[in-house]
Amino acid sequence: MMSFKETLVEYVIVQLPTELISEEGLLNEGRWVPSGHKNFMMRIDPEDPSIPLQRHVHIAQAKHVRSKNMQASWNADGSIHDRKSFNRQVATQNTVQDIARQALNLAADFPLEESAPPQDGMLIESVENNDGISYEPIFLKAA
Repeated sequence: MMSFKETLVEYVIVQLPTELISEEGLLNEGRWVPSGHKNFMMRIDPEDPSIPLQRHVHIAQAKHVRSKNMQASWNADGSIHDRKSFNRQVATQNTVQDIARQALNLAADFPLEESAPPQDGMLIESVENNDGISYEPIFLKAA
């Protein structure tokens, strides 16, 4: 009996019943589709382990699907996908976070990276000089 490697098969086609594939997965990967929430669209892009690229979702209002800087996008592990163009104002909206979690099949309370706006804060810096060590507060103001 020949092993699979020894056959001359170049590719294999596997048919799956459509009920086993999510609605978003059917012919919609890589295309902007309605998210199910008013005025919001989403685009789910597949993973590509050769790059490596995780499965991820882009979310924008319908009028902003061509404006990369008006979108939020997350990878399947909850990390930011497009860090340079990630719009924090879009990302902090609960609706956008809900869309992302649903599209990536994440739990409703799954934390998404940097979806919270930056907050004011204070750091204490230690400074060593001739008089010993002193502590100076550094106040941070959210942008």
